[in-house]
Amino acid sequence: MKPRLSLKQHIALAYILLAVTVASVFSVVSYISVEIVEEQVIDVRLARITDGLIGALLQGQVPDAPADVSVLRDAAIPQALQQLPAGRHELTLDNQHVHAVLRDYGGSRYAVVQEVDELEHTELIILLSLASGFAVSVLLAVVLGMLSARRLIAPVAALADAVQRNAGSTELPSLNAQDEIGVLARAFAKRTDELQQFLQREQMFTGDVSHELRTPLTVMLGAAEVLAAQLADQPAQYATAERIRRVAGETAQRVSALLLLARAAETLDAPCTVLNAIVEAEMERYRPLLQGKTIEYLLESSEQVTAHVRPELAGIIIGNLLRNACQHTEQGSIRVQLGAGQVVVEDSGIGMPQRVRERLFERFVHEGHWPAHEGSGLGLSIVKRVADHIGWDVRLETVPGGGTRFVLSFPALPTTQTS
Repeated sequence: MKPRLSLKQHIALAYILLAVTVASVFSVVSYISVEIVEEQVIDVRLARITDGLIGALLQGQVPDAPADVSVLRDAAIPQALQQLPAGRHELTLDNQHVHAVLRDYGGSRYAVVQEVDELEHTELIILLSLASGFAVSVLLAVVLGMLSARRLIAPVAALADAVQRNAGSTELPSLNAQDEIGVLARAFAKRTDELQQFLQREQMFTGDVSHELRTPLTVMLGAAEVLAAQLADQPAQYATAERIRRVAGETAQRVSALLLLARAAETLDAPCTVLNAIVEAEMERYRPLLQGKTIEYLLESSEQVTAHVRPELAGIIIGNLLRNACQHTEQGSIRVQLGAGQVVVEDSGIGMPQRVRERLFERFVHEGHWPAHEGSGLGLSIVKRVADHIGWDVRLETVPGGGTRFVLSFPALPTTQTS
């Protein structure tokens, strides 16, 4: 892709183009004016002289011709002029540029010849002056363009640098300026304040909600453990109580993960985490969604894969992708491929329409068009948000024959073979 010119270069180029245009127009007009003046002066002067000189010859007088003008008659006229019709002519005689007027009177031919080498020399000087002026104008335009561009761009560059440094809204330059730069700086300051307030509200909301949910979840988890212990001799009821306990525990983990998302990414620690156990746990969590379906549910991994990540956040990403695959696959297979620096979740479902693919990771965009599984449209947007938060990459790839394939990429760490 061809790089675009900077604003400074655009301003300098505008100066140069303006100078070239004005100088070109001025030079062309000046040259045409010189030519017109030259022709008019020579024609009028030569016509007046011709009448006087030929008149003197016709009266038998000796013509008094100027030094640069000669009057010739019949045989004295050079052969080159003899062949020309009567009238005014411009030609070269004996290596000299001349203007000549030919007239016929009483069977004789008269020629008045004026040398114009001096005029041509003057014209050359004028043309050289115009060319020099053109070159100087362009050079001045380059210098003035660069200086003016630097001066004009300085406030914009300072403002851009402050924005890039994430300077506070009160630290932005040109806030009190009354020109367009001041308007832009105040708009940036206002927008920065709004974004900071929004981010602060979002972090506080996420933290407060997660904190408030921990207490009731803890109560639910404790009650479920007590209930499971009391129903140990009743298998059917025990399974229900155990499921309640497991879901409460998993929800508590998700709440803890939301608390981590409320913190700045640079403040999070990233322990070396084995992803194999997380993937297996998430696969078991969503296995109930496959009841009544003929689906091959496989984990393909021959090595222990580790990554620097909080287990709760890795579980959110992998779990949402697995839930998406389990909900939208009615038959075929769901495969999870775990390797160094990569987790692949692939299913043989009906895939996603193009309109969904284009906005897949936006909030409130549903992952498919299956009425039975309509959700809030937040699953994959959360996946994207968490991945960006921890520095992972998530992308959707096309699967030949239908289905979806999500690929999670992260910095690879040394792996060990598993039996």
